[in-house]
Amino acid sequence: MNAKLYNVKDKLNIQTLDNHHRDVFTMIHLLDTAIQKNSREAFLPIIEFLSHHCIEHFMEEETLMKNNKFDHLKEHQMEHKKFTHKIKQITKMYNENIHTTHIAYGIRQLIDALIIHIQTVDIKMKGMTP
Repeated sequence: MNAKLYNVKDKLNIQTLDNHHRDVFTMIHLLDTAIQKNSREAFLPIIEFLSHHCIEHFMEEETLMKNNKFDHLKEHQMEHKKFTHKIKQITKMYNENIHTTHIAYGIRQLIDALIIHIQTVDIKMKGMTP
């Protein structure tokens, strides 16, 4: 999967969220590149993206859901909490110099889970007023 696989059926028609979601698909390519480089430093931009952009994105989504009185806000918040915990685990592994194989595996699991979340959970936000 890559950004090209982010297509019209995945779009919420909410510009900022759609841009963030497309970035998640792009992470697959960045992860593959980091693995090919076999360089610890190549994982840092991915971890920084996850640590900053994803957290901000979750807050933006939750605010939009609250403003639109979204029925499944609590479940959505629980999923975001799990993702945030996984991001912190990956960051900790990186900071503790855990082998990059484990870091790559953790990132891949997270990206896959985020894509499934986008395609099955976030899609329910389609039509909300930004």
